[in-house]
Amino acid sequence: MAKIDAFHNRCLRKICRILDLYKKTSCNSAVLEIKRRRLRWLGHVLRMPQDSIPKVALRWTPPGKRKRGRPKMTWRQSVMAELKEMGLSWGEAQASAKDRTLWRSIVVALCPTGDEEDK
Repeated sequence: MAKIDAFHNRCLRKICRILDLYKKTSCNSAVLEIKRRRLRWLGHVLRMPQDSIPKVALRWTPPGKRKRGRPKMTWRQSVMAELKEMGLSWGEAQASAKDRTLWRSIVVALCPTGDEEDK
């Protein structure tokens, strides 16, 4: 994520020839945008029926053993880590995702875009 953010910043600096990027370009950091979209998708999946393919895939754990070395970070693990950073448990996320307006307000509060920060 840090490498993506650094690349995004470097490109914006070259394009605009400025140092104060986010105020002048009214862009969000790439990491913030990825987090916001992950949380929006999570809310969408959590509202799906139990037998839908994305919801089954979210709960699925592959059988067998992993290869030697550092374990790969899965999408579910990254989302759970972000929820933990924000002070939400998995159960609280599931409960609040049922109400779309509540979930949207949580996502906006946790990952504000430039437009919401100005209001």
